[in-house]
Amino acid sequence: MKENRLKLKNKKGITLIALIITIVVLLILAMVSIRGIFGENGLIQRAKEASFKTKMSEIAEEFNMYLTEQKVNNLDSNEEIKIYAGKVLINIIEDEKLEVDESNVQDIRKLLKKVGKKEEEYVIVHESKLYYVSQSKIKNNANQVKWCQQMGIAIWEYDSGDSNSGIKVVNGNYELVNGVYLCTPQLNEGFVKSNIRYVKDVNGNLVAGSWISKKPDNDWYDYKNQKWANIYVESEGIESYYVWIPRYVYKVDDEKSVTGNERTDVKFVDIDNSYKNPETDEKTDWTTLQSQGYQLPEAFTWGDDDSNKTPIPGYWMSKYQLSEFQKGDNYTIDYKTVATATTIKVQEISTNTDKTIAKYTYAVNGNVLYESKNPEDYTITGLAKGNKTLTVTALDSNGCIIGSMTKLYEVADVNPPDLTGFDKDTTFYVYWDENGNEHNEIPISQSAPEEWYDYGTRNWANIVTRNDGLESYYVWIPRYQYSLNQNTQTSSIKFIKGTDTKTDAGYKIPEAFTWGDNGEKQLTGYWMAKYQLSSEETNAKINAQVSAGGNIIRVGDITGTVLTTTDTGGNSTPVSLKYEYYLNGNKVHDGTSATEKYNYTGLNLNTTYTINIIARNASTNAYVGAITKKIKTIDAYAPDLTGFDKNNTFYVIYNDDGSEKERISIKKKVPDNWYDYSNRKWANIVTTANGTESYFVWIPRYEYRILEDRKNESLDNKRADVNFITTDITNGNCSTGYKVPEAFTWGDNGEKQLTGYWMSKYQLNE
Repeated sequence: MKENRLKLKNKKGITLIALIITIVVLLILAMVSIRGIFGENGLIQRAKEASFKTKMSEIAEEFNMYLTEQKVNNLDSNEEIKIYAGKVLINIIEDEKLEVDESNVQDIRKLLKKVGKKEEEYVIVHESKLYYVSQSKIKNNANQVKWCQQMGIAIWEYDSGDSNSGIKVVNGNYELVNGVYLCTPQLNEGFVKSNIRYVKDVNGNLVAGSWISKKPDNDWYDYKNQKWANIYVESEGIESYYVWIPRYVYKVDDEKSVTGNERTDVKFVDIDNSYKNPETDEKTDWTTLQSQGYQLPEAFTWGDDDSNKTPIPGYWMSKYQLSEFQKGDNYTIDYKTVATATTIKVQEISTNTDKTIAKYTYAVNGNVLYESKNPEDYTITGLAKGNKTLTVTALDSNGCIIGSMTKLYEVADVNPPDLTGFDKDTTFYVYWDENGNEHNEIPISQSAPEEWYDYGTRNWANIVTRNDGLESYYVWIPRYQYSLNQNTQTSSIKFIKGTDTKTDAGYKIPEAFTWGDNGEKQLTGYWMAKYQLSSEETNAKINAQVSAGGNIIRVGDITGTVLTTTDTGGNSTPVSLKYEYYLNGNKVHDGTSATEKYNYTGLNLNTTYTINIIARNASTNAYVGAITKKIKTIDAYAPDLTGFDKNNTFYVIYNDDGSEKERISIKKKVPDNWYDYSNRKWANIVTTANGTESYFVWIPRYEYRILEDRKNESLDNKRADVNFITTDITNGNCSTGYKVPEAFTWGDNGEKQLTGYWMSKYQLNE
């Protein structure tokens, strides 16, 4: 019994302290586990990061594929100037809290199918770039911004918080801005945004800011501290400054006024003339304000009818106008341009001011792309397709505008040129480079060059057709309507898409766009002949004798009227020219001599090729003339082995040095390397019978001429130029200056035309 009591005494239970320690340890372990799951770098957060990055990668990949397709297909569209956003962001844009024109907003799902409803809250595409829009209201926003930055996706900052500081809207709404409630400057209607800039007062200087298509800086104005909103307006060189007068009520402050120096108490009010205290948000209605003696200036109502006038949130008051020009006057700044759909070259900048210009800025669509201390020529490249405004501004050392000039480059929406019916191989796009040199080397079988036409900049589509020296130029006239101004003796035109017959008031469509006896067919446009350079090949600017073989096309001496100039005395002087040789629209050779006799080699047999030789002035690169011909290579008639003993006749194959390489029985398949007439490798055979070997070479049918006019060649050592021909070519219809050897005619009366014959080379006797 005692022993049992001792055993029980030695069995100790857990103490309270030990229990507490155990619980604490378990809690610590649990917290570590929870952080490992739910912490910043926990499993759940890492899963969210992986999921987000995967989704954004899919969207970015799809967007990049879209951009690639646009470039490959060279699509002429206005896609690049639009913004694509989801419904949430579209609402923000419409409230003018993002720096875009809401009229160009499109649903992002029309562009990217992989964007879901969740991503529509923060993904947009603008000006060919993918953005994540950072917003404080988005859950996990900070991490998503960080992850996008890691992936190289651009961030568009947008503060959607409830901060009362900063300028959020410019649409006349009554808002708390920098410590005071007022009707914000109204810029969302009635303005051409490409011509107007924010202006800030910096130490008494009106410094130019960004264009109003962008969100204004938070310090643009501060009415609490008498810093009023100013804008600069410029249209075709005419410049004005305006200041925003917000809607207000006033009363004379009798306590602070003295005769001759009256003071007024002003309160900025909303459209209903109610005032809101910025410190307490207490609202005072118009009835109360009237009872306190406040009055509303008449300028804040609009309309001719006194009984039905419209209240306005404020108005822009002209401060001063810098320039008022009549036609023929000099603008403060002006320039000339050469433009295409994606390139604008600014040149010949001129100024008319006695002020010192410290800097010139070059901007497209409100984005400054280049700055210079001097009025230098500058080419802006890589522009997105679409309407563009170009602004060149002269600034002083304080950043104040001395002068500015804005010009609009409008993409005309015209019916594209219809090239149906033109020979795709001998019709060429015509365009001019920046130096004014004509180019017409690209056939219409290929994609049109980017510089071909842009009706918005008066660069019309031109083509030239050529065949054996005959050149005819055409210009595409797209369907349009026009109106005549009897006072100015001018006309204005508007292009019409498709074949629509509706016209604007005062406009009509030319009859040329109507076709058929009863006018039943409406044309999208037509090609108008500009001029024909030459009526006959003998009078062509340049010409060349061209002949074809099996896989070669030979060009003889180039001739033509432009190779020499003749003075009044009848003396001819050679013109320094260079020559560009094209094959099927691809440039293959540059030549410097009209007597070069260039050969197009490595061609396919029995294939039609288009050769195009363009002559240019060697010094200026100016276009002089061209010769275009379509010519078909032929395959020399294959050797006819009829009549030879197959057991004793062999193909003969030679090494490059002319030594015999091998013999192959004609009972076997013809060797690939037996002959190649286009490279002067002729077909040879050998016959063996009774110990005698006889060699023969196949002479396929040909025409030839003796070359007696080649320089540096003795007339005693005449050369022949040979073209392989078919049996339907005889002396009666062979090439000019050529004839067919009598050996290809058989029979007493020459009634049989041979495809060729075997000529004995030599006989070896044993």
